[in-house]
Amino acid sequence: MLRAIQAHLEAIYRIKVPDIEAFRIDEQQLRSLMGDRLRESSEWVLARAVPGGVDLAVYVEHSHIERLERAGSLTVAAQTEFDSFCAATEGVSHFMMLVERARRGEPVTMLELEAQAEVDKFVSARLHLPMQGAAVWSRLFRTARLMDGLDAQEVARYREAGRLAAGFCSSLDAVPHTDALLVTLRRFWRDSGARRLERMRRLAA
Repeated sequence: MLRAIQAHLEAIYRIKVPDIEAFRIDEQQLRSLMGDRLRESSEWVLARAVPGGVDLAVYVEHSHIERLERAGSLTVAAQTEFDSFCAATEGVSHFMMLVERARRGEPVTMLELEAQAEVDKFVSARLHLPMQGAAVWSRLFRTARLMDGLDAQEVARYREAGRLAAGFCSSLDAVPHTDALLVTLRRFWRDSGARRLERMRRLAA
């Protein structure tokens, strides 16, 4: 299912990145890599700068993958397994943005990663459930709750990412049709980090 999520986001943004499955790790490998730094979370994307690029590893909790597989399709998963759909989409989103920025030789901030993941969750779910955009927006930006155990800096970053993404996603309601939506999203994806955040802050003001 991670491949299906990746393929959908690649089609939205008209890009191609390496197969995420080649970078997946299991819980034992995650614990080995993180050690005492590991805290409860259903999704991790680990990144380490290496000569000539970045080394990545992706973890999505197995129970989420199982729920998505049982759903059988992303459309059904977005409808009936929304939490698992979002956890997996977040991991894929982080992976894709890190690959793309490494490819461009451009930096990326944690705030950008989190804001983009919120946008990707909304856009992907909205395209799978075109008549439920308002409900998807509400679940992501109004009723969602942060996980326990975050420090103050993380709480502030997640809240700001949600605020920025909520404003940007609200602005998509003015886009008249799907083709125009895809053009808007592709331009947004290709903007520099500074321009993207500037636009999101303006829309969220």
